[in-house]
Amino acid sequence: MTASRRYNKRQLKKKHLGEFQELGFMVDAKLVGTPSESERDGLLVRFLTEAIEANGLAFGGGYSADFSGFVVSHKAYGKVEESDRKLVQDWLAKQAMLSDVKVGELRDAWYGWG
Repeated sequence: MTASRRYNKRQLKKKHLGEFQELGFMVDAKLVGTPSESERDGLLVRFLTEAIEANGLAFGGGYSADFSGFVVSHKAYGKVEESDRKLVQDWLAKQAMLSDVKVGELRDAWYGWG
């Protein structure tokens, strides 16, 4: 988003800029072997319950051959911090069903994807 224009507070909020900027991070991992559908579902439910919802986060994504998605704050205009990244990374790294776990840097959840 261009910084050459000055926005009022309502516009900043609507455009998710300035104090209303939302950050998030990518997660990516490989599934080890060929787990059954119930094993994959169990992993996803545990991830959502233990690492995401328990810490006020939200996750968009899932799995096919890989496990990947994007993590943001569950609250509108909430802030995801480095400690949230570390927590999710540690949780994923402890899972025997996952290998090659990668957790991306904090980035703007709304802009800069192109």
